[in-house]
Amino acid sequence: MTKEWQLQPTDESERQKQYAIVESLIEDFAEGSYAPPDVLVTAVTQYFCVQDDAKNALKRFTTQLCGVHVDFDASDHPKIQTALVIGIVTAWASSETKNRYAAFRALVRNSWWIEQLWTKVAIVVALKNSSFKETLLNLAEEHFVDAEKKLLHEDCCDPSHQITLKEIWDGHYLDNRLDDSSWPWIELLTKLDSNKLLIWMNSTKSLALINRVLESPEFYRNYDLWEHFTLGSSLSFQSDGSWNGALLLPSLLRHGSEKILQLANGRENNSSKLEQHVSSMLACFVVTVAERSDFEGLFKRWGTWLTRQHLNFPDNKSHQMRPLSNQDILLALAEKVPLPYSPIISEEFNFSCESWFYQSMLAILHSNHPDKFPTPDVSAFIEEWNLTPAEWNSSKGKSLQNNVSEFRSPQPNSYACRVLGYSIALNDNFLNQWLEMWNSSIALREILEFHPIDRSSNEWGTSNASRLMRMLVDVGLGILICTADPQETFERLKKSAALFQELWKATTEMLSIDAYGEDFWPIMQQYLVIFRLRWTVEAKNANEDHYCTWLDQAAYPTSKDTLALVSSNSCSLIKLLPVLVQNQILEEDLKYLLNQAEIDLASLALSAVRYQNGPEMKFKIYSRHVNLIEKLARMSK
Repeated sequence: MTKEWQLQPTDESERQKQYAIVESLIEDFAEGSYAPPDVLVTAVTQYFCVQDDAKNALKRFTTQLCGVHVDFDASDHPKIQTALVIGIVTAWASSETKNRYAAFRALVRNSWWIEQLWTKVAIVVALKNSSFKETLLNLAEEHFVDAEKKLLHEDCCDPSHQITLKEIWDGHYLDNRLDDSSWPWIELLTKLDSNKLLIWMNSTKSLALINRVLESPEFYRNYDLWEHFTLGSSLSFQSDGSWNGALLLPSLLRHGSEKILQLANGRENNSSKLEQHVSSMLACFVVTVAERSDFEGLFKRWGTWLTRQHLNFPDNKSHQMRPLSNQDILLALAEKVPLPYSPIISEEFNFSCESWFYQSMLAILHSNHPDKFPTPDVSAFIEEWNLTPAEWNSSKGKSLQNNVSEFRSPQPNSYACRVLGYSIALNDNFLNQWLEMWNSSIALREILEFHPIDRSSNEWGTSNASRLMRMLVDVGLGILICTADPQETFERLKKSAALFQELWKATTEMLSIDAYGEDFWPIMQQYLVIFRLRWTVEAKNANEDHYCTWLDQAAYPTSKDTLALVSSNSCSLIKLLPVLVQNQILEEDLKYLLNQAEIDLASLALSAVRYQNGPEMKFKIYSRHVNLIEKLARMSK
């Protein structure tokens, strides 16, 4: 029995009941217990010789099949229509099949039933008639040769352009509108000679045509077909992840993973039954991919892309049942990676941001399998940030900017930057490494402050420098999150405290020079204040060996000083206070810290009221801000 991607629906629809009737008659025809009436076959043969109007011919065939005295509309009766299709295909297959193809296609175009059923009947006939089978296969080959020529002509805007893996896995070259013209031939080839279709798909240069085949009903339903093609497609990757340009295997990987993810997000079946089916299909999928001889290189390259998707589109439904994600596929594939694992990768990774995502992938895999996957080498990543003003418009500067543009991090504490930060935090030199990146960014900060490139560069502007600096400091925040941890040693906690001080200075500087990050840097400052105050609050009731005690004693500025510094901008302080309460700092502790910083809550409450009465879009101060400050003011009396 064929294994299918989808679960069968629990309720039988009217269409399925009709299709059961169709299948039953075609099965009888295949077994020889049903044959089309001679009068019908003769009438169809005459049509092929004379080739009169197809619509009139279909009416004539139906009348001859049913007789003139019928008390129902035969045009929609599944059994009558199936018998009609059997008769038409039988006559077409009898002789001169290729010469009669145009006349046959005219009948197909004028009948939905013939269009849907002719291939199923033709397969039955072809399995008994080798001459008809050979003709069908030749017609299928002609169709695909013509389709490939047409699509290559449509796609060749730039003959020098080489299709990239990113374009394949992002789903580029998909048909803008559904084109089902190839579907009958795909069905015929998969049933009559699937290896012929596999050989053709391995050799075609048209990615659009490969995608058209994969979007067909045969590949939509049939997992076994996907498995056969995945195992049979040509070698595509070397062990270091180098890709030889083969289109089929990467397309099959995209198709298979999308099917599983779509299946996991389905709602049409019982949830427990669906969950079991998804787990089963994922296990089969992973086993199939892992059987390939180029699995190691495939894993490095495709795993990097899965990581990219996971970082840029993380699952934030922490309080809900989480559906299957790209990370689940990555981790399932990682289980099949043989030991010892070599982290060496091809230079192809350096031509795009793949090296950054590969670094992140290794960090994720190391956190799950520390004995199997090594910590990533971050030296190349850090060196990329060592940019002089002269290199801004060089290949190095453009590469850095292109890499940063691939990461979606509009706000601080983005998941992607946390993972990059974690990859750096895995070694003990994380403080110096981040400082090396920050010190190397002097050219970027000069661009932000003095705007020297706005008149000299048409491609990059000051806003691009802002984006780079935001990511750099956000990666630093990611390092801090990973190292300010109870599992860390005292030596690493001291470095984490020093990193906090550097991040505070960096954020303060960026607040003063980066107009493009006016929504970003105040939030970054809020994150740092939250960390600093929580260390102080938790240290109050902790022993001397508690990690928060060490951090509170070593980190500068102190909680008192951070609040005093933020209070220089009363609007920023007003916005900050509810955020602190939301992040598990009790109002009593907050009141104590505000008093330590000598902040006048009564005056702050009056300022909050004025901001609330001002332009909403400018200040964004609401009643919850005013109410909290007034409450804190009353508590302080």
